[in-house]
Amino acid sequence: MTDETGHQLPNIIYPGLDRGELVESVERFYGEYFFRPRVVWRIVKKAIFNGDERRRLTKEAREYMALRSKRKKFVSEQKAAAKPSPAPAASGD
Repeated sequence: MTDETGHQLPNIIYPGLDRGELVESVERFYGEYFFRPRVVWRIVKKAIFNGDERRRLTKEAREYMALRSKRKKFVSEQKAAAKPSPAPAASGD
């Protein structure tokens, strides 16, 4: 299941946990896993010695960063939509 911009959305909804929070958790997991020094070094090491790997990595990194930006925008929109709107001020005649 995806939204209109192609973001993969959670298929399961838990009480008290909205889609924005689930997408945010997935994004945090990917960031914490793939940006660890050990993983970064393993990926970059392959790219240093292999031109095909370097081109693939460059393309995938560009795509991932664009997707990451879209996910962050989706999460912020979900949070903004979930905030209760302030009640209009009552006029005191």
